[in-house]
Amino acid sequence: MATNLQPYNFEVLKPDYYTFTTDSEDIYECYFSSFAAYFPNYPGVAPFIFGFNLDLLTKPAKRKGIDKRIADTVITIAGDFLEARNNAMVYVCDNWDGKEGARARKFKSWFNYYDHPSSKIIQISTSFEAGSMMIHSAMLIHKKNKRKKEFSDAYLELTQGEEK
Repeated sequence: MATNLQPYNFEVLKPDYYTFTTDSEDIYECYFSSFAAYFPNYPGVAPFIFGFNLDLLTKPAKRKGIDKRIADTVITIAGDFLEARNNAMVYVCDNWDGKEGARARKFKSWFNYYDHPSSKIIQISTSFEAGSMMIHSAMLIHKKNKRKKEFSDAYLELTQGEEK
């Protein structure tokens, strides 16, 4: 990510719920919700695992091309959420339109840039089959989180079964 980019100003509407508007007047919401129910075998960390959602609420007719500030804004929000070093977050790429693989590659690439808050984040990406669908997801953990191994083990057990 270019270092001269700045995230969009975002508004915190309630704890763990953010919204921002792009220069193209696209309105996005980002929010975190409990994923504890997915990790019953890890009661020590389950309450600290959250799902992350990014939704486009409105989409104007005219689009100006790729807006790298969206990535910068999402990374900033995720980085702020993980900065306390208590939580982990999971994202699952929506597969409603068959573009989940592209979403997974894009989101993963957002965290591969240096000199950015994302350099403090570990990303564990997985893809697995559930029924006839391919599920692409990842867990994000702050590098200095003292329970990163427990978070990682819980996530890998969920996404890969007993194999680690």
